Amino acid sequence: MKYFFDYTLADRYGYGMAVYIAAETSDLQRAIDLTNARRLRAGRRLLEDARIEDVLSALRNTGRLSAETDEGGTNLSGAAH
Repeated sequence: MKYFFDYTLADRYGYGMAVYIAAETSDLQRAIDLTNARRLRAGRRLLEDARIEDVLSALRNTGRLSAETDEGGTNLSGAAH
């Protein structure tokens, strides 16, 4: 089981949202692991591991997490810190 909680998430989104993001990512990874077990038995290509960025993108796309912008309106969602 992978551990997805990260204190930088807590600093950026608040502790409660960071726990939620980590739980969603963990659920996604668990589903990927189960799917990969079936795919391995069938001799098929395995799926990639879950990434927090994928969960953040999904939360933004569904409106559960607002897109971050700086004061000038530039989208910071993919920017490095």
